[in-house]
Amino acid sequence: MNPTETKKEGGEVGNKTSVPLEDREDNKTRMDVFNQVYEHRLMFRGGWGIGKLSPAILNETGPAWFQNSLFRQITEPGAPLSIPYKPAKELGVNSQFWDIRYGYKNKFEVQFAEDTSLGVYSRDLPASNNFFSPRTDTYWASTFEGNRLLRFEGVSQHLRFSYTHPFSKIFMIGPSINFHRYTERNNISYGSYSTSRPEAAVPDKVTWSIGGDANAEYSMKGILPGIFAKFKLRDWWELRARLELLDRKGNFSVLGSQIIQEVFSDGSSNLNVVVPAYGGKVRDKGTIFNLESSFQYCRFTLDIGMIRQDVKRTYDSYLGDTIGNVPRSDYSARSVYIGFAEMSDSIKHTVTEFYIMPGVSFFYDEDKIY
Repeated sequence: MNPTETKKEGGEVGNKTSVPLEDREDNKTRMDVFNQVYEHRLMFRGGWGIGKLSPAILNETGPAWFQNSLFRQITEPGAPLSIPYKPAKELGVNSQFWDIRYGYKNKFEVQFAEDTSLGVYSRDLPASNNFFSPRTDTYWASTFEGNRLLRFEGVSQHLRFSYTHPFSKIFMIGPSINFHRYTERNNISYGSYSTSRPEAAVPDKVTWSIGGDANAEYSMKGILPGIFAKFKLRDWWELRARLELLDRKGNFSVLGSQIIQEVFSDGSSNLNVVVPAYGGKVRDKGTIFNLESSFQYCRFTLDIGMIRQDVKRTYDSYLGDTIGNVPRSDYSARSVYIGFAEMSDSIKHTVTEFYIMPGVSFFYDEDKIY
């Protein structure tokens, strides 16, 4: 018999063009059991990853400072405009992941997970927004760095409940619900530079920010519906995908210090500290997408995956000011009293992470624990 032929039932001979995936010799086990035998599984995983971050704290700075500097013209005519000319680029992050999962028949699953994205940046990295101030009747033209991100930490905690229904021996899909908490900590530094002209009330005065930092912290939570799917390629190889609709809201606060130096025409100078202090209500809406390839050997697993967060951040309220005794028209403050600019638009925040997570499982049925 030709090796490409197989014997059909009834003695007929036909051509064997392919073997369906679910009928392969190495893909015989149904998906509603673990490790080919067990009904219960408790899994522990931990891992690391790398990724790219486009942070809202920088993305909002360009349009917000420009609009706020326009608003200042109402009360402070001739104050320098802040026109963004160099936006912040995507930044690298390192990630840590861990989770605990309990599954019953691979249909019902409870997962508690935490993932942390951490980025620490220096003067050599493009973690800043640059601005240009055109010449006015009072000030010379200038360029300056308005906002620099020194450190970013985003921590997501998830308590998920999932049900996946087997539509075939190799494919399951179903709903999930995620009780989600999120905290974000940004360490940022503000900059500014202006030089008054001879016609100004205080002529030939240089005002610039030489240091300082502020902490911008966010705390949000939400309930995220989603859909979860599993696809078994082999008994030892499974693909998983989850898409969740993100909607979290909470509070934010910004508090810190900014050191400003004033240099006068006679050569004298002053160092002053101003205090940026802001707070209000914030909301993130978007999606979280997770794609994962899982390899299993006995009780051990190795999962390689990707998580993508696409977020639009909005402020329901934004209140605060920069407090100090330096004339406000000489430097660029983040906002004044009410952040109309921050509240008028949505800001992009994206995180893309690739990770690897080894894990170990314990299985159980009515006979024994393995």
